[in-house]
Amino acid sequence: MIKLPLILSILVTGVAIFFAWQNGRAYAEARNTVATLNAEITREKAADDALVAECGRLSAQVATLKGEVEVEQERLKQNKNKLTLAENDAKTVQADLETKLQKKAQLEKELEGLPVGVKPETLAEDINRMKKEQAELEAQALAKAEEVKKEEAKIAEIDKRLADVNQKIADRKKLFDRNSLQASVVAVNPDWGFVVINAGKAAGLNEDSKLLVTRDRLTVGKISVISVQNGTAVASIVPDAIVGGANISPGDRVILENLAMGQ
Repeated sequence: MIKLPLILSILVTGVAIFFAWQNGRAYAEARNTVATLNAEITREKAADDALVAECGRLSAQVATLKGEVEVEQERLKQNKNKLTLAENDAKTVQADLETKLQKKAQLEKELEGLPVGVKPETLAEDINRMKKEQAELEAQALAKAEEVKKEEAKIAEIDKRLADVNQKIADRKKLFDRNSLQASVVAVNPDWGFVVINAGKAAGLNEDSKLLVTRDRLTVGKISVISVQNGTAVASIVPDAIVGGANISPGDRVILENLAMGQ
């Protein structure tokens, strides 16, 4: 009975030792595998770092080359612009040359038709002489123009005086016509206190004109024009100006109150 537990104990110990040995072996293999993997990772990382460094160097070279290319492109663009400007200048110079050649040919043709005695070498002298004659003629013309201005000023002054005289004559005629007013009352409305007379704007009357009403050389009353037409006028009777309680009647004569001023 004692041997059986001992045997079982030995068996369990043996199994444990076997599994422990096997686990230790697996652990050693796993550790070796991890170390190998770490070494490979270190090598790959170093290779990656080298590759990154190479990429950085290449990128810097690419950037440098790109900058150089842009500079060269800008220089090429500027050279193209200069070439275009030079071509345009050449065209302009060519056009100017052709124009001058045409003018030269035209001048040579015109010189062939110059009058006798006129030579190209004396043209400047002739031109100066003609300019001098032109300046003298212009000076004479200016002098004549000043004389004309003075005469026009005198004529304008005379016209102004004549206009003033004509205006005075017209004003005096107007006053005379107004002072020789021949008008009479044609209708009377005593209820409303106004009358109608047979004279208006044509006789020189206007609104607020003051008129005297007479009968047989005697003053009957006074009226004030309130509305005027061309040949008739309506006037209000001035109540305080009725003489001796008389009434204004159709047929009464009307004259201006103030013959001098026409009011």
